[in-house]
Amino acid sequence: MDSVYRERAHLVAHLAAVYPATIGLTDPNEPDWAVVTIETPQGQMCWHISPDDYDLFKHVERSLDAAWDGHTTDEKYARLDALTAQVAAER
Repeated sequence: MDSVYRERAHLVAHLAAVYPATIGLTDPNEPDWAVVTIETPQGQMCWHISPDDYDLFKHVERSLDAAWDGHTTDEKYARLDALTAQVAAER
């Protein structure tokens, strides 16, 4: 399972390099897993990141007060799909 989280973390790190993002230990229910909050033209997207993958996020601003907009996992991936379609259409 660690390799799956690592693969996902690489992709999230890329998104965090393209769009404004922060990382911080902001979820009291998962105190050891940082949350990466990414603001995109299609809306906010957040992912929990394993401590083993923090090295991939050195380029991301640290923050302890990133505000989650309440999106669900389904909404997050709908936003990601819309973002992908938007970027593809702009090519």
